[in-house]
Amino acid sequence: MKKLSFLFIVLLTISSCGGGFDANEEKNKIFDVHDEVMPKMGEVMNLRKKVLEKASTMEEAQANELRDLAKELNDASNLMMTWMRDWSKNSGQYMEMQNGTDAQKTYLAGEMEKVQEVKKAINESLEKARAALK
Repeated sequence: MKKLSFLFIVLLTISSCGGGFDANEEKNKIFDVHDEVMPKMGEVMNLRKKVLEKASTMEEAQANELRDLAKELNDASNLMMTWMRDWSKNSGQYMEMQNGTDAQKTYLAGEMEKVQEVKKAINESLEKARAALK
């Protein structure tokens, strides 16, 4: 009987660990990515302006390429703004676990993917703009 009680306690302890998922830790990881690229938003808009200024002095083919790049910079900025607006609107119910742990895990994993896409869009468009303005 003591062995059975011991086994029950061990199993209860293991199951109560919840597999190591910590929603706040996952949220912090998401915001680490956000906080890495958010300070670049000013540069995104500044380079967009410079790219458009340069386009105004170029021949049509080159100007169109620069306008496309300005649109890419604008799209990257909009992607960040949309992600932040959606996070503000939707995250509360998941962080408060109104939909359960599985939904919370799925939501946070999806948000990490989205913020990584934002990071990629911002960094790639900045790199292209810097190269175009050299």
